Amino acid sequence: MFHNNMVYKGYRLTANVSRIAVGGSGRPAFTATVAVELAADQDKLNEHHAVPLFASGGFVSSPGMAVDAAINHGRLVVDSHARPA
Repeated sequence: MFHNNMVYKGYRLTANVSRIAVGGSGRPAFTATVAVELAADQDKLNEHHAVPLFASGGFVSSPGMAVDAAINHGRLVVDSHARPA
C-alpha cells in the first residue's frame, strides 16, 4: 500500500491519484493532484494544486510514482508560501 499523505512543515500534503487511459496502449498510466492544508486545521479547507508534470500531459507508470510526484510538488508549494513574521 502506498502512503498518499504526509505532514511537512505543519502542512498535510495529500496526493489524489487517478488512473488514465493512454492511447490504447493497454499499459497502466497514472496522474495525481495534491491537496495542501494546515495539519491542525479541523475544517479541512484544503487547496488542490495541479502537479506540473501531469498538467502538461505527462503521466507515470505506477501509483507510487504519481504519489511521489504529487507530494514533491506539495513540498514546493509549502516552501513557496510566505510565512507570517
